[in-house]
Amino acid sequence: MKRILSITCLAAILLCCSIPAFASAMPDAPNSTAPISEKQPSNVTITVVMPDPAPAIEPKSTESALPQALMFPSDVTETVENGVRRVIKTYELTETENPEDIPREAFERGGYRYELTDVLRRETANAETREHVEVVTVNTDTKELEKILPLLAPTMEYTAEDGFVGILTLDVTSIKVETAGTKTSSYTMTVTREYPRLSANDTSLVPKTVEDKGKTYTLAGVDWRVGNYATVDYEQVAEYYTAVATYTATGSSTKVTGYTTTVAYNGTLAKLTQGKTFYTAYFEGEEIRTPLEMTEQTPAAMPTDTDASVEHEHDADTAESTATSAEPDATASASAPSAPSDSDGSAKNNNYTWLAVIPCIAAAAGGAYYFIKKRKAAKSI
Repeated sequence: MKRILSITCLAAILLCCSIPAFASAMPDAPNSTAPISEKQPSNVTITVVMPDPAPAIEPKSTESALPQALMFPSDVTETVENGVRRVIKTYELTETENPEDIPREAFERGGYRYELTDVLRRETANAETREHVEVVTVNTDTKELEKILPLLAPTMEYTAEDGFVGILTLDVTSIKVETAGTKTSSYTMTVTREYPRLSANDTSLVPKTVEDKGKTYTLAGVDWRVGNYATVDYEQVAEYYTAVATYTATGSSTKVTGYTTTVAYNGTLAKLTQGKTFYTAYFEGEEIRTPLEMTEQTPAAMPTDTDASVEHEHDADTAESTATSAEPDATASASAPSAPSDSDGSAKNNNYTWLAVIPCIAAAAGGAYYFIKKRKAAKSI
């Protein structure tokens, strides 16, 4: 009997433990549904327009693909033209410096970020000067200055072998005329001499040479003339003779064939040599703005007509769906009592739990009472 009572108590205890677990596992969907009166849709539509997120500014790489040398600008100028801010850097390069080493990377300055736009090259020249006199020779057939001047140019362009060039001017006072050349020609000179009162027309009575102006002439021929006639033996006899002697000599003459005129041109010559080479780098600036500043400066997007129409259609669809869902709820509310709230559902579950525990307690109490009664009956015997 005691064994039966023990089994009964154990079964009652197991039943009490399993019923609350079964009660907690029961679906409570009907209890979680709020009353229809608490889920009525609102007619107020709230539209929130969020601005587009500002694009993140990705930092540009400042690394240059070219090797950078220690090169500093000789001049830096900042300009603002038509709202465009620029920084102009001028570099003075020597023959040993490479223009590829000019810094080209972007930089920040005064709240602006500057990017390279152009690099211009400019070369300068050095001028060396010196005075120069160039003597020019002109051949003329006259030595008269009035006829020579028209033949001479007033100026002349001159280029020296060492690269000096310039324009030289005629110096009139330097004109000199000289004989360019002579031509010698020979001719026969003749002188005549008379020798009167000669006794005979004998050539031996005539001199063979004579002197004239320092030149010796030679007897070339004699012409005899009778000076007077006398009658001798009834014949006319010459009383004397006159000899007309012709003497000749070889003479020479020199004739000028032309004249050489020399004239001087003087002036300043100049030579251009490569000077310095300048490179000018132009950087254009853009103001640096934080994402917050960019968002503040971006105007709030206003809903367009299309957005407004979409919102009205959405409101209409919402109202229609609300009305559709409200009709069966209204029907259900008319045929059935209103469902309890979540708190009521929780209380009901607790009530189900206690209802399941009460039989277990009663069975345990009954078993205990029966056990005690049996025990007392055994003692009384």
